[in-house]
Amino acid sequence: GSHGCAPVATMGLSNMDTQLTAKLQELLANNSELSYRQVYEKLQSEEAFKEVGFKKVQKLMRDLKGDGHEGYSNDNEKFDKVEVASPLPQPKEVEICISRPDISQKFGMMIDIEPNSGGHRISEIREGGLVEVWNREHPDNAIRVNDILISVNGKITFDEMMEQFKSELSCQLRRKPMEGLKVDDSEAKKEASDWERRRARVTAALVPGLKKIIDSEFGAGAGDRLGRIEKMYHRVGSNDIFKEELPSGSRLAPGYVENLTPVTPFHDVKDHPWCAELQKHWKGIRQELKRNFDESLWTAGAYQKSNEAYGKDWKIMGVLTEDTWQDEKRFKVTTGALKELKGIKPFEAFFAKMPPRTKIAPHSDNLNYVLTSHLALELEEGKCSITVGNEEKYWKEGEMLILDTTFIHSTKNESNRPRYILVLRFWHPGLTEEERRAIHVSHAILARAAKGM
Repeated sequence: GSHGCAPVATMGLSNMDTQLTAKLQELLANNSELSYRQVYEKLQSEEAFKEVGFKKVQKLMRDLKGDGHEGYSNDNEKFDKVEVASPLPQPKEVEICISRPDISQKFGMMIDIEPNSGGHRISEIREGGLVEVWNREHPDNAIRVNDILISVNGKITFDEMMEQFKSELSCQLRRKPMEGLKVDDSEAKKEASDWERRRARVTAALVPGLKKIIDSEFGAGAGDRLGRIEKMYHRVGSNDIFKEELPSGSRLAPGYVENLTPVTPFHDVKDHPWCAELQKHWKGIRQELKRNFDESLWTAGAYQKSNEAYGKDWKIMGVLTEDTWQDEKRFKVTTGALKELKGIKPFEAFFAKMPPRTKIAPHSDNLNYVLTSHLALELEEGKCSITVGNEEKYWKEGEMLILDTTFIHSTKNESNRPRYILVLRFWHPGLTEEERRAIHVSHAILARAAKGM
């Protein structure tokens, strides 16, 4: 199946300009007489583009001049409609090839099911996918939302294209730009801006509510000590994702509380004395795991649903999830050992199974206020590793690792048998009790709000 082209790696950054350009095209397609100022004011009324400056709008509108908006005259800041006598040139087709080292890495591109203009319209390019990485590395030959995808490895129907994306390591993509600018994605745009507004509304209403709850539980004035949490939700509300490039690696965290230290891919296990306690029980925990290898107990887990980096066979078996000890009879040893730990506030705990000869693609777990620990239980040593930021470590049976999963991280199992670990995620010890409680309550409120959205 390989078509022999260069692989694409690494994790991506957001593509605000693409969204903005698409929005400008939509506005100008509806009314080509709009001035810079009018376009800028329209953008200001939308939550998603509030931060965009006037100069930026001017520049992008000038750039669009080359996209069929000839006759843009600067003196009156209008698009003059120019009579075009000659027929418009047909958009030219371009072919590129994108490869991946293994099929757990996603292309991260959505296409419409219904055919359009001789192919299928590209409706979304997702952050961290191979296409988004390609775009960053090849800005002159980037794949854009609204381009028409004509074929993938020569296949032209929707189902056949999707099959290629699922199963092939290399995909030859044939595409062309959308003809003209008349794409009616106003419904999708409205939906997206409604969602942005709802998110902003929910997060804005969240903080005063949290302060009241914390005041009532911790005494008057306690709610005023939630400055870091308030800041975090302000960022969430304005879709401002924390990103950082450090010598030790890249970090990405939509849920970001400032000044939590140390900032390092792996934390020193010795700074967490409870690790030594948990390690004492590792053989008993492994025995318990082995008694429960029953396939029906393992599920894909919340991560896999929300994070394309996890392969389809990555499975978990919950011990403590959503604040509930899942099966204290079945996991008596594990539950007992976890409940005895001092100096740690567990967030969740589960067994994780990684099949032989698989990888989990680079990704972030998105929250810096929760740290992750691994107790290695059953694996082939020297063949199973995790890379966090720029540092790789190999699991050893009976030993623990603590990691900050806002650093882009990936794992591999190069052995011929499954790798089993106990994952214990815990609240960052740098949070105050009030902060921890406030975030905890907010998770429940936001989960309810998301159900209603």
